[in-house]
Amino acid sequence: METEIWKSHPDIVGIEISNLGRVRTLDRVISSESGTRFLKGRVLKQWENGTGYLQVNIQIDGKQTKKLIHRLVAQTFIKNSNNWPEVNHKDNDRTNNHVDNLEFCTRSYNMKYKEKFGISNTETIGRPVFAINLNTMGVSRFRSQHEAGDKLVANKGHINEVIKGKRKQTGGFWFTNADNKAVETTRDKLGDIVASKVEKLMKRKTSNIK
Repeated sequence: METEIWKSHPDIVGIEISNLGRVRTLDRVISSESGTRFLKGRVLKQWENGTGYLQVNIQIDGKQTKKLIHRLVAQTFIKNSNNWPEVNHKDNDRTNNHVDNLEFCTRSYNMKYKEKFGISNTETIGRPVFAINLNTMGVSRFRSQHEAGDKLVANKGHINEVIKGKRKQTGGFWFTNADNKAVETTRDKLGDIVASKVEKLMKRKTSNIK
């Protein structure tokens, strides 16, 4: 299991960012006219912002401010000597905010990268996924986690956690990447019958491409 490393954000006081893409507040003491109280730090809840990116609410100067996770991770862990303005997801998965998946870049590089290695349309960004209905064991294929979340009305952050093995299911569905490991992964998790359905969908997709 990979070690999670936490570092203080260089510009925002009172929060730490992890190399795995999580954000937490620090323990702190708050003073007021009524006295002082201790407030324990906590890992902040993330949600998808409607364009595929994960974000959190952080209190800055007494105001709640929305911050994108991938930018917080990059700012904390990656040196930006050229002062490039954007952060690229190397695998084109906007929910994968592991530090190794991020790089600072120019706007031009970011656009060309997506044209070459991924699809820039927000509806189809990311890797294709299979969704398995745990009640019916029916299998559906979606072009991305983002599309699956929209069509199934499922939390996109939770979908990503299911794929990574951090969550057993979300919204009654289990998810896996639609790659060459999908059949084996599904067989290990749900058995031969569902794996067979996944394999048929993969063959059908390959046939359509040809």
